[in-house]
Amino acid sequence: MHACGGDVMRKQKLSLGEKVRLAGEALDMPARALPGFCHIEMMQNRQAVIEGVKGVLGYSEDEIKLNMSGLVVTFRGQGLTISGYQQEALTMSGTIAQVDFVG
Repeated sequence: MHACGGDVMRKQKLSLGEKVRLAGEALDMPARALPGFCHIEMMQNRQAVIEGVKGVLGYSEDEIKLNMSGLVVTFRGQGLTISGYQQEALTMSGTIAQVDFVG
């Protein structure tokens, strides 16, 4: 343990994945540059940009299901469309009501 200004900090043992994620954040690297990680940005509930997509598992106006390196991310809503998909980056729009993460 380390004492820091009267506070006691405990050393945490981080997984390799967590170390890579923290390093990427510190270097302000895009998610696609970090193997096995995804990045999701949402503009209100009307649009989402997702990086790190390995494949589209399902696609309808009510649901878009994505493979994200061991994680399945499902967007549910109304009028969902994929407007772009290239180099592991996907842009979707519609009314997004729910996002589920499994994995």
